[in-house]
Amino acid sequence: MPCSALCDRLPCDERCTEVFRCGHQCPSICGEVCPTDCCQQCGMKMDEKPDMLEMKTYSEIDLDESPIIALSCGHFFTVETLDGHIDLKEVYEQDAETGHYIGLRENAQLAVNIPQCPFCKTPIRQFDTQRYNRLINKAVIDEMTKRFIVSSQQELHELEIKLENLRKDIEASRDMVVPRATIPTEPAAAWRVLEIMRYQLNYLTENRYTDAQRLEQQVTSFQKRTATKHQPASKLHQATLHALKKNHGLDNAFERLNLNSSAPATQQGGDERIKHGGHLLFLKVQCLILEDKFAVARLIRNDIAADIAMPDALGGLLVTQAGAYLNSCIISIESCKKDSLPKLAVETTLYYSRVAQLLTSSGLANDGDRKQVESHRENAKELLEQAATLCEQPFKGAKELAKAVECSLRLLGKEFYAEVTKEEIEAIKRAMVTGRGGIATHSGHWYKCVKGHPVSLSFLSSKVNH
Repeated sequence: MPCSALCDRLPCDERCTEVFRCGHQCPSICGEVCPTDCCQQCGMKMDEKPDMLEMKTYSEIDLDESPIIALSCGHFFTVETLDGHIDLKEVYEQDAETGHYIGLRENAQLAVNIPQCPFCKTPIRQFDTQRYNRLINKAVIDEMTKRFIVSSQQELHELEIKLENLRKDIEASRDMVVPRATIPTEPAAAWRVLEIMRYQLNYLTENRYTDAQRLEQQVTSFQKRTATKHQPASKLHQATLHALKKNHGLDNAFERLNLNSSAPATQQGGDERIKHGGHLLFLKVQCLILEDKFAVARLIRNDIAADIAMPDALGGLLVTQAGAYLNSCIISIESCKKDSLPKLAVETTLYYSRVAQLLTSSGLANDGDRKQVESHRENAKELLEQAATLCEQPFKGAKELAKAVECSLRLLGKEFYAEVTKEEIEAIKRAMVTGRGGIATHSGHWYKCVKGHPVSLSFLSSKVNH
């Protein structure tokens, strides 16, 4: 089996039969490292008290009845002492008469933290002992998962800050995108001025989103690195499944997994919040680009549309780009709902609503596209009503997001092609902003759910129905 996989072999209770160089039998049990410095018959460490139940000294212990287990810290204990300290009976079924372990407990509560030495509190690692690795390995993979999630949350937060700075830069430079010029009345001169304006406009719009595209690439890289298949628990599950297939054959492998349901259940999934958070961030970057394109298109239409042809990227193709974006949002919303992540589902719905509203108020859609645009608008209303219901769940920021949903529904209630004011958009943005530094974050304090999984406070509140 791969390192850190949950052991499915039952602990042995027989005394080790190895003989030391001194000629005396090992005082430990089968499967453990032989503690050569703990020979009872040679009089070693006789005043130690490895029995914490009856407080017997080492000299008083019958090793045939109570073998010892030595830890890497130098302390050693009777099997009964360590088994009780680590709660091994919570993991394995015991024979009522002999006390021997006879099977795995279904849906057992595995170790929340890495077990420690009862005396010095040194963590008991995998190389210390084989007997407790079912609990220890679960605790180790949980620690790895927690570190993975914390570092991913921090990176996600840093990308959010970059997005916010990019938003400010784009909004501040928007008025400079559309070239200003007076169109001469003389046809030849007017044609030259219009050609210059068309060239300037094409150049500005083609190079305007270089930083946004770079941020898109960074978010895509984050998504690839934090995909479920790359998360520690998921990789371990796949490695375990591969080992079972290799050693036992496919049919037997699945049979073993079914009989030992607690192993894959705790290791097959990663933290879905990281995956969906990365996808939402990618949608935010795309929404920023679309918002700016719509705003620039509006400037062109209002200022010079009568004199200069609107570039394709800001004309008919914008309707197609917005439609593709909305389809991506729907897929993400359904996925968030499936994984019981209401907060992210609501946030994605608000971005869907924003782009659908921009599409209807822009006036860019021709008569052939109007039916599709109206369909997006009606879908947005339905999704917002569903989001309002999701906001009734007690997740972090639910009240603020509910206000944003209410504002978005009010905007969609406007007449078709009615322009949305900057103040109305800012009201929705203010309602959506939560967390440290005015950015929606994914951090929180760490707790354990009822199945022993490590979760942050914000994650726990979003999974109240888990």
